[in-house]
Amino acid sequence: MRTLEATGKSIDEAIFNGLRELQISIDEVEIDIIQQETKGVFGIGAKPAIVRLIEREPEKIVIPDYVANKDMPRERRERRDNRERRDRREREPRPPRTPRAEAGQEPAEPSFAEPTEAEAASNGSAGAAEAAPRERRERRDNRERRDRNRGRRENYDSTPVLPREEINYSAEAAEGNAAADFLKGLLAAMGVEATVLASITEEGIRLRIDSASMGILIGHRGETLDAIQYLTSLCINRSRKETGYTRVTIDTEGYRDKREETLTRLARKIASQVKATGRARTLEPMNPYERRVLHATLQNNPYVTTYSEGEEPNRRVVIAPKKREER
Repeated sequence: MRTLEATGKSIDEAIFNGLRELQISIDEVEIDIIQQETKGVFGIGAKPAIVRLIEREPEKIVIPDYVANKDMPRERRERRDNRERRDRREREPRPPRTPRAEAGQEPAEPSFAEPTEAEAASNGSAGAAEAAPRERRERRDNRERRDRNRGRRENYDSTPVLPREEINYSAEAAEGNAAADFLKGLLAAMGVEATVLASITEEGIRLRIDSASMGILIGHRGETLDAIQYLTSLCINRSRKETGYTRVTIDTEGYRDKREETLTRLARKIASQVKATGRARTLEPMNPYERRVLHATLQNNPYVTTYSEGEEPNRRVVIAPKKREER
């Protein structure tokens, strides 16, 4: 059983680095978070995330004692011999059927032979061999129960993700739009050359930034992009008491969708670990949008529940096992 401590700028990156070094999947390890990452002040005092990956032991096949013991009782030994003999007879090809006697021909007389000692012993214990041992019945029931549980788990884990609705951005929709105009001025003040496209829907205003400075605009965990979106929303909704609230969403290079897919995969993997270990897991601090993705992903999970704890900006999502009566 291997154990490895891995580091990274975030918990996700540390887990990814450890799995890549061990060359195994996340389902084959148990994860302990040793240290959360900290940013520090202007980069001073920053600490990386540290996790410990513990490889799980493979399942062992337990052989009953009476099978491994050569000095088993005579009755069990006879049952084993009868089973082996019966299996050999089933594997042997059956002799071809003899053609029926034609009219006017007498059927061939059956031949009788004296039974051998082995056959006599087999006939004598046939009744005992027909009853399956208790251990075999238990193994069969356990196997069927595992198959049912695996089927339910696969049905949940393989729930198809509905295709996302395609958003049509255009430069025409951005012309004369107050949110797009404010965003253009903000990017110019930041010294970023970019093109702003817009899509106006009933849900609100969606803006997309096309720029070569994608990394600067997104920032660490999307913090810069969230800040730009927040400022734009404040500008647009200054008079919301008279005109109503307008939702503003800003994206670049499909970052929002990619981040949502990553969070969805993370939520399902952590939920599987919580179900297997029975211990709650507390994730790293996330913004309200990311916490909402985790809650929505696991809201119908029959084995775990989610809730948030802490204060902003260090509010975290906790994934905890459900009690038996809640399932």
